[in-house]
Amino acid sequence: MTTRVHVRPASLADAPTLARLYRDAYATNVELGFPSRAAEADRADLEAWIRETRVFVAVEGGKLVGSVRYRDQGKYHPESPEFGRLAVPPRARGRGIADTLLAFVEDRARRDGHDRLRLRTFAGHPFLPDVYRRRGYRDVRVRELEGAPFDVLHMCKSL
Repeated sequence: MTTRVHVRPASLADAPTLARLYRDAYATNVELGFPSRAAEADRADLEAWIRETRVFVAVEGGKLVGSVRYRDQGKYHPESPEFGRLAVPPRARGRGIADTLLAFVEDRARRDGHDRLRLRTFAGHPFLPDVYRRRGYRDVRVRELEGAPFDVLHMCKSL
């Protein structure tokens, strides 16, 4: 029997569990050579994210199994919303949780009156850009990061 996944806003009470979820989810990227602050997130970090942005969680059988951060105004394109920090830990992968979270933020952006949604991911990552391309996101540009082991790929989808 498959358990239904639903998405809801994160609460401050979720912060400790979310910190563990992010560390687990982003450990794979670190192993692949793509370090991220999310791989070291702690309760205080998650509390700040929840206060400062819109964090949503995927819940399955009463357990948090994924998360995504949504901003009404993007960091590099204030006229367009963006999402980031998509996280599904290894134990929950392969069940469509990331797709559920992506569909949720895309719908949120549409309901907020936006006609596009942006994201940033690791350029050169072995699978993340293709995950987004399959959902209709297109490469916009690559931003080189001085002193970092990777560059940042900016992507956008028309809604």
